[in-house]
Amino acid sequence: MVKVAVAQPALKLGQKDANLKTIAKETASLARRDVDIICFPELASTGYALYDKWPKFSEPVPGHSTDALGRVAKEHGVHLIFGMPEKGEGKAIHDSAVLLGPEGDVMGVYRKVHLWDKERIYFTRGESFKAFRMKFGRIGIGICYDIEFPEAARAMALSGAKLLFFPSAEPSSMKTLIPVYAKSRAAENCVFVAFSNMAGAEADLTYLGASQITSPAGKVLASVKGRTGSAVAEVDFKDLDKQRVLLPYLEQRVPSTY
Repeated sequence: MVKVAVAQPALKLGQKDANLKTIAKETASLARRDVDIICFPELASTGYALYDKWPKFSEPVPGHSTDALGRVAKEHGVHLIFGMPEKGEGKAIHDSAVLLGPEGDVMGVYRKVHLWDKERIYFTRGESFKAFRMKFGRIGIGICYDIEFPEAARAMALSGAKLLFFPSAEPSSMKTLIPVYAKSRAAENCVFVAFSNMAGAEADLTYLGASQITSPAGKVLASVKGRTGSAVAEVDFKDLDKQRVLLPYLEQRVPSTY
C-alpha cells in the first residue's frame, strides 16, 4: 500500500519564498498523516500566471527551490513532487515538475511536453515521458495539459508506471472535462491517477481546483471539495493486476493498426 496525497494550497503569484513556506507547512501537516508521496500543483513555487516573467523566476535544478524543499522532504521522510520554472541549457526554460526523495535528493525531473497558449512562447517543451523507479513501484509525471492527451498517460503506462501524477493549473472552464480525463486516463491504462490543481485566481485566470485521486476502475478515491485543502488515499498496486485481468487494454492493443 502507498499513501498518496494531492495538495491544493493557497499560493501567491510571484512570491517564491512565501510559496516554499506554504509547501513546507502543508508537507509537515500531511506527513503527520503518514503519507508516502505528496504532489503540489504546476509551477507551485512561483504561481502560474507570470507569463513574460517566467524567465526571470526560472532557476536551475538543483537550485534554491529544490534545496529548500529537499530539506523539507528529508525532515519529514516523504517524497515530494512540485512544479517550477526550470532554467535549462542556454536560454531555454522549462515548465518542470521535480521529484524529491525522502533523503532530500532530486530523484527526477519531468519537463512538460504539451505546452498550452502563452507557455508556447516562453517555455521549451520536454522531449519524452518517463517512468521513475520508486521503492514501491514506478510512477509517471505529466503536467496539466498533458492529461488531455491520451498518448501521454499511455506512454507512461507502457514504461511501467502504475501511478500517474499530474500537477496542474487547470482553469474553471475545464470543470466538466477534467473529471472525465482523470477517470479515462486511469481506466484506459489500468493505473492510479493523482491530479493536483491550482485553486483561487491569478491575473486573468480562475482555477478549477478539484484535485483528486482516481482508481483504475474510475472511482474517485479522495478529492478536495473546497477552495484549498488536500486529498489523501491509500493505493494498492495489487488492484491493478486484478483490473488488468478484467480489462486487458494494454495487453490487447494492436499498435500495428494505429
